[in-house]
This record gives sequence, structure tokens and C-alpha cells, in this order.
Amino acid sequence: MDLMTMNASKDSEEFKESLIKWQKTLKTIDQVLVLWVKVQKNWMRLEPIFLASEDIRAQLPEDTKRFEKVDAEWKALMADASDDPSVVAATNTEGRDKILEEFISEIDLCEKALNEYLEQKKKIFPRFYFLSNQALLDILSNGNNPEKVNEYISDCFDGMKNIKFVEEGSRPYRTSCGMFAKDGEYVAFATPFTCQGAVENYLCDLDTKMQQTLKGIII
Repeated sequence: MDLMTMNASKDSEEFKESLIKWQKTLKTIDQVLVLWVKVQKNWMRLEPIFLASEDIRAQLPEDTKRFEKVDAEWKALMADASDDPSVVAATNTEGRDKILEEFISEIDLCEKALNEYLEQKKKIFPRFYFLSNQALLDILSNGNNPEKVNEYISDCFDGMKNIKFVEEGSRPYRTSCGMFAKDGEYVAFATPFTCQGAVENYLCDLDTKMQQTLKGIII
């Protein structure tokens, strides 16, 4: 705003070229920083998902490769920027805005694929709609560890706290002998229930097991 005021003054002719240059520079800083912050936020959200979750990496191999490429280039850009911490130098480097726009485009593709993947899981086990995407991702990435999934049972079932595992054999335990309500009441299953297969499938089976158990008690 100060530059615009100076530029409008009749006394600015002698340094008009410098004013225009700084106006352009500050405009570029503003535009590039908006892109930079957007890339950083999106990268921080997806980095632990695509780089640390083996389930996501296996289910979305192409998008994992896409994100790994963005991750490597993003870290290189940050390392380059750290060599000269001047905001003017960092934002006015030739082509930096285009690079950041490409990062945003690639990350958006990864996020779209991730959301489609999560939607498929939600359709199989609709109670996943009750969870945040982060909680759902934690469940999916630990699907072969029923004890870890057990921590989220109370979020999926309104009156249920968790299930009780038969502590035999090697961990993680997979066979359950009953369930606990949120008020502490314990209800034993008529027959043991084993968590096996995809997590969304055995949670559907657990839902049926719970209903059958309660029906048997009531009748």
C-alpha cells in the first residue's frame, strides 16, 4: 500500500523504476508464500500416510510413487531455500511458483485417490463413517493387528467399549471370547470369534456376532 501511494505521487518519477520493481517483487512474495504454505500443510498431512502406512502403500502403489517424487523434490526445495533464508530470494527464484503449483496438483491427485480408497472401505463397513479420516487410516494401517483396532471399537459401536481377547499363542491376539460395554458390563460370546482377513470384513462379522450374542441372551 505504501508503494502504491508513493507511485501515485508526482514526485516519484526519479525512482519510478525502483517502485515498479518492488511492487512486482512484493506481489510475487505474496503469491508464492500462499502456494508454499498450502503445499506444506498438504504435505504434512499426507506424509505419514503415504510414507509410513504399509497398507496404503500396497493399496495405492502409483499414488505412493507420485507422493514419494513430490516428497523428494519438496525436501530438495526446502534445503535450497535454507541456504539463503531471505524471503525475497526464496520466493523470487525463477520458476518457483510453477514448481509449487505442480506440487499442489500432484498432492491433490494423491489425496483424491486416498479419499476414493477410504470411501470404498466405508461402503463395506458403514460404521467407518463415524470416524475421522485419521482414525480410519490408523485402523486400516493396523488391520492385521486386531489389538490395535480394538482401541477404536468404542468409536464404531455406541454401547461397546472393546472386545476381550483370548491371550494364548503369539501376539497380536486374534481370537475374542467376549465384549465389554462402556459401563463395564462383560458379555461372553457363545463361541469364540476370530479376527481374520481384511479389517473392514472382520468388523462386519463382529457386528453380526454382537447381534447374535445379544439375541441369544434376550430370547
